[in-house]
Amino acid sequence: MTLLNFLIRHRTPRPVYGVPALAGSVPGRRTVSMLTVRCLMISSLLVALSGCLSLKPAGGDEHYYLLTGDSSLLASARGARPCVVRILPVEVPNYLQTRDMVVRTSSNEMIFATFHQWAEPLDAGVRRVLTEDLRTAPAIREVLTDEPPPANTNVYVISIQILACEGNQTNSQSSVLFKACWEISKSDRAVARGIFNAQPATWRPGDYNDLAIQLSRAVEDLGKLLNKTISSQD
Repeated sequence: MTLLNFLIRHRTPRPVYGVPALAGSVPGRRTVSMLTVRCLMISSLLVALSGCLSLKPAGGDEHYYLLTGDSSLLASARGARPCVVRILPVEVPNYLQTRDMVVRTSSNEMIFATFHQWAEPLDAGVRRVLTEDLRTAPAIREVLTDEPPPANTNVYVISIQILACEGNQTNSQSSVLFKACWEISKSDRAVARGIFNAQPATWRPGDYNDLAIQLSRAVEDLGKLLNKTISSQD
């Protein structure tokens, strides 16, 4: 046996994390590299944390709500002749581009109800309710959304920008905030526009089903205003 082979076979194992090799170590046994030890420790830590932390509420704790319409509210509207209406995609501010229901607690502070969420994006919900309601209006023959309008047909185009759609707890009484800019155009020319503010309404704090109902009524009132405006154009 050469001197080099003897030294390699009987070398002292490399310490791990500064811990000297124990007496009686088996000669020639491979030691665990520092990189392997680090990887094992990090993996163990991540597994332990995954059991303690959760980025989503526990299953079964979430509640989902829909905006709903009442098409019977438009039955009394009468127009001179049927027309075609197209509702463009609804615009919403960035803070409402979330499924969480929003409650304003001051002029510049709000909370997001993680456990109480919209079942669909808010802009899609507003557009759906307006479409369903306007389709029952006697003055309107057809309501289009994404489909192209019929050829040689004058179409009233409705554009809506939501400014507020949330609960309000900035005072002693919980109320509902719903505000929107709207415009109706025909042949690329605006024929009417305005800002809609929902009538004052209250909701029971903590009852998010009631909040969804009150906001639905606000969207219904916006639909009645749009129908009345379109009916007056013919």
